[in-house]
Amino acid sequence: MHRMIVLTDSETATGYRLAGVEVEEATRDGALESLKALIQSGEYGLVVVDEGLVPDPVQASEREMRGRDLPVILPVPSLNAAFGEGDDATAYMKDLVRNAIGFDIKLE
Repeated sequence: MHRMIVLTDSETATGYRLAGVEVEEATRDGALESLKALIQSGEYGLVVVDEGLVPDPVQASEREMRGRDLPVILPVPSLNAAFGEGDDATAYMKDLVRNAIGFDIKLE
């Protein structure tokens, strides 16, 4: 059975983990190599990729995907792209967590 994983930065990874999703953390410099390793592992049916790390993950992984049907590569906008830099993204994530579990969590 294939699994799903999200390739994202360390800040965004916390939100995915709180939602119960498997996460691979990466930096912008190492994200492409991480994506290639996830594809080659054969364990995943869906790899969600933060576009802040790999701007066009489908094209970037074209060579590794040659001859493969899985995993499906799903690019998603990064929080910074969706909300801009600053407190908007932080406030959004804080509201999501508060609504999901009923109280605030402060991570430092």
